[in-house]
Amino acid sequence: MSPRRDGEGTIIHIRHLIPAAVVPILLAVVPASADERRDWTGFYVGGHVGAMAGLTSFSDPEGPALFGGNVNTPGFLAGIQLGYNWQVRPQLVLGLEADASLVAASGVNTCLQSSIQTVGSSCKVTPREIATLAGRFGILTEPRGRTLLYAKAGAAWMRSDTAINQNNAVNSLDQGFLDNGITFTDVPNQAGPQNASISAWGATVGAGVEYALSPSWSLKMEYDYLRFGGMGMGTPPTSTVTIDGNVTNNDPSGTSSINQNIHLVKIGLNYRFGAGSSSDRPADDAPAAPPFTPGWEFETGARYWYSSGSYRNANGGSPYVLVSQLTYDNMTAHSGELFGRVDAPFGLFVKGFIGGGAITGGQMYDEDWGLPSSLASVPTGYEITQADIVGSLAYLTGDIGYSLMRGRDHKVGVFVGYNMYQATMNTMGCNQLVAPSSGVCSPAAPPTQNLVSQIDTWQSIRLGVSAEARLFERFKLGGDFAFLPYVNYRGLDIHGARGLYFPWSGTGNGVQAELIASYDVTDAFTVGVGGRYWAMWTNVAAQADLPSNVMNVSMDRYGVFVQASYTFNAPR
Repeated sequence: MSPRRDGEGTIIHIRHLIPAAVVPILLAVVPASADERRDWTGFYVGGHVGAMAGLTSFSDPEGPALFGGNVNTPGFLAGIQLGYNWQVRPQLVLGLEADASLVAASGVNTCLQSSIQTVGSSCKVTPREIATLAGRFGILTEPRGRTLLYAKAGAAWMRSDTAINQNNAVNSLDQGFLDNGITFTDVPNQAGPQNASISAWGATVGAGVEYALSPSWSLKMEYDYLRFGGMGMGTPPTSTVTIDGNVTNNDPSGTSSINQNIHLVKIGLNYRFGAGSSSDRPADDAPAAPPFTPGWEFETGARYWYSSGSYRNANGGSPYVLVSQLTYDNMTAHSGELFGRVDAPFGLFVKGFIGGGAITGGQMYDEDWGLPSSLASVPTGYEITQADIVGSLAYLTGDIGYSLMRGRDHKVGVFVGYNMYQATMNTMGCNQLVAPSSGVCSPAAPPTQNLVSQIDTWQSIRLGVSAEARLFERFKLGGDFAFLPYVNYRGLDIHGARGLYFPWSGTGNGVQAELIASYDVTDAFTVGVGGRYWAMWTNVAAQADLPSNVMNVSMDRYGVFVQASYTFNAPR
């Protein structure tokens, strides 16, 4: 539960650590009465941070894909916005806004896999920049004109680095031999990667809420959907593996059509120029706000989180040229957690939570390329199996921060923290999805048999922004957005049926974000509902006992939660 206090003038800079880019976000506090009327007309400028969930689809010129074709690109973004508002009616605000963001994101998945004889590719997408220009239509929802609900629509632009790499034509994990003795290095004209920096124009729609913290400053929380289509990229040559073990290299297939869908959730702060007009003065009949002195505040509570998630482990002899890939998908989980926060009178705060639960459903897909007959009945270009998943998860987070803006109805702070996420994923049974008579799961394994287990630990440093505002008398909206500039990954891939153990390790980045809507049942007891999104990925990773076997690992988990909390010594 947040304090309701008026802050003192402070100016700070927040910096987002995206490689080769630094994005300043200017924050300030202007003393304000809780009863000021807000005039929204005027130019404004501000900064934002946010979380991204993108999906890029690749068409296959050779026909429908057996699996894959879509690349998830979770990420963190930070940038600036500027615009102009016209308050054309007491409750109606029109505006025009432009924004630009730098993005830290990455994703890779199977693509161009149209048959079991064809050696398909892996597609990698790395978004770099996003910008929009949109009109806004807003409605003021309370008498003092401080809460603005708005919708927006307009044009969008993006740029991302894209690569298509043909996967291994022979299995390097099997010492690189097919039945006829061909090795990976002997295959003529092995396809090289196709790389491109793709930029495109598209469209965006969105909605948000903006709350006036003072005559000049406002806090906003916003959702945007961006759509880009009509992009094209040449595909690499393909290889075909025949049942007698021959590898045939084909000419480039043509062009892949690329479409991108991006979902953004952002929190931002705006400064409006020319504040302080007569319209900002309290109404004649408005009661004066009592003086406020910050004090200690202690909040504790419990939360239930229902979530889904995925995990992908792609490995090969060189980056993104895959030998095999394990995809754990649609992993539903139920978890409970305890959380708390302490705010000090001098601005420092400490917050955190600890939780755990069970993974109760999902499917694991095991893909392999260039299988010799020692692993399949006949040499095979591509095969994929499916298994069910059960498991567990545990996690904890601890942050320490400083409240830059702390008012009677709001607070905005920055923090640094630590997160640990651990997951155990056990696959049960095994079914062949393609090549049913020649795959590694032919015949099928019973659903009671545990064939593969994955045990992962992700540890990360968090740099973030935490903010909340009381939009109405007892209703509060809050957000917590963190960039993970350093992520340490440790994993163990256990193939119990074959007696194989693969330890993995690597480092990377990530994003963690949540939004919470809460209601004060009493002055001390609060209930709320929220959404949470976590994503982490490696930029450098390899098999611990075989460094030449490089890999890409990624995970995400998202869901909704309900919570209840009690606040002690909350000032009023």
